[in-house]
Amino acid sequence: ITKKCPLQCQHCFEWKALNHKETLTLDNLKEIVKRFQNMGVAQIELSGGEPLNRFDDMLQLLQTARKNTDFWLLTSGYGLTAGKANRLKQAGLTGVSVSLDHWNPQWHDQFRGTEGSFNHAKEAVQHALKANLVVALSVCVTKEFCTRQNLYQYAELAKDWGVHFIRLLEPRAAGRYEGKPVHLSPQQIQLLEDFAQDIDTSPQYLNYPLIDYYGANQRRAGCSGAGNRYLYIDTDGNMHACPFCQNSSGNALGNNFTAGIANLKQQGCHVYETVNIDR
Repeated sequence: ITKKCPLQCQHCFEWKALNHKETLTLDNLKEIVKRFQNMGVAQIELSGGEPLNRFDDMLQLLQTARKNTDFWLLTSGYGLTAGKANRLKQAGLTGVSVSLDHWNPQWHDQFRGTEGSFNHAKEAVQHALKANLVVALSVCVTKEFCTRQNLYQYAELAKDWGVHFIRLLEPRAAGRYEGKPVHLSPQQIQLLEDFAQDIDTSPQYLNYPLIDYYGANQRRAGCSGAGNRYLYIDTDGNMHACPFCQNSSGNALGNNFTAGIANLKQQGCHVYETVNIDR
């Protein structure tokens, strides 16, 4: 919903559009939400940039939307005060996914390119939990981060903070990572899968947050993007298969809205890298 962001994140997939002039007005956002709610969409995630830069618009968007859709805020945590968390909850927000890319404050700040980012994320989690929002931590598991020690230390931190689940994201060669060898090795992917299964099924981790690891499901069942189960709308309103496979198939505000979605479904998503998995 915005191109604006105060951070300089290493993995930003909207890097080329970041901090340019805004395109979508509040009325545009309302119309996009209305069109998808008319289709029966069950969940809408509001992202950016940093969506809290359009806090007042987001409030109005939530207040005017029908209540049969779950709305999520995807945020760095920058600017999510206790007051804002409460107002978002009252307006109809379901949950908050806070990006935290390392359990070590210094390394997270370095990854985000902004000093104090770790503390902003921690405070945002605390405020969201107190506002009775569902809270997730989202981590981009880079090659450097993907070790057993880092993964389990991250799970410990998430448990201590009281979040409900953890989203594991694999790095993609898109945005600021375009053209870079960022994909995980088969061994690292195996480690991630073992970690996710261990946390989700071992009795010793019963009181830990659940792991949401989309990549593992995608390798087995195929991509559910490209209008199959979800799609991505960029800051100009263009529809794409997903945030990492950006090839516009019409605009969510255009007369070709339904045709654009049908075209996405027909084209499908990119062929996901196949990896040998023991299980």
